[in-house]
Amino acid sequence: MFHSRARAIAQQRMLGHGEMELFAEGRAPAVVAFHGFGGTAAELRPVLDAVAGAGYAVDAALLPGHGTRVEQLQEQTFDSWVDASRRRMQAVKGKHGRFVLFGFSLGSLIALQLAAEHPEGLAGLVVLGNALTLAPLMNVPFTLWQRIGRQMPDAYLGKPRPGDLADESAMDSLVTYDRHPIRSAYEVYRAGPRVRALVGRIQCPTLILHGRRDIVCSWKNAKWLTEHVGARDVSVRLFERSAHVLCCDGERDEVARETLAFLGRL
Repeated sequence: MFHSRARAIAQQRMLGHGEMELFAEGRAPAVVAFHGFGGTAAELRPVLDAVAGAGYAVDAALLPGHGTRVEQLQEQTFDSWVDASRRRMQAVKGKHGRFVLFGFSLGSLIALQLAAEHPEGLAGLVVLGNALTLAPLMNVPFTLWQRIGRQMPDAYLGKPRPGDLADESAMDSLVTYDRHPIRSAYEVYRAGPRVRALVGRIQCPTLILHGRRDIVCSWKNAKWLTEHVGARDVSVRLFERSAHVLCCDGERDEVARETLAFLGRL
């Protein structure tokens, strides 16, 4: 069903095994999907499989700096991710007319930014594990560094496991770098306030999904976004047994059902 694109990568630089980009032909509204920081479309696959199986077109390409070498990710900025994603969105719009933006974690910030621009053809927005505010473990050091006002160094932190899952049975299906590049992670932190200032402009139907056990981006982000997004048509659901990588966690079938129900009523 999916057309996948594999990349040649030094194995020691990656964790997990799976396809990194996912594409499916189908009907509108097409789903333009953006994965998380350091990850790939593999972390979205269970839900996107269901979306494609229901006949919708899917475009889930790698964001710049992902799926190659972690050093390339270190050089990216939030603007470089948004610009590349905008081009993907416009290409899908040209082919299918109507589309839905579907963003996870870093991808949620990209999707929110693009939705706030009111692009022609936008039918809806789905955000999962949104990264408008990071957990204290990351937020506090980055806040202190910002106050210092110095340039972030070219440094990396080892990644002990591919992702934050309550149900670890899907852990090996996640394909991510084995290290966090700190300078580009700082870009995710800095994007939070920027996007929070824009969400009031979003007018399209919006579905907000989050795992209650998320230790990367608190479930309270979902509550905040529900209260501040400009759209009148807003649905939110917290998944009590799931953590950050919502599409692959134990309640992934329910996440897929919520997504399909949302697409169906559009």
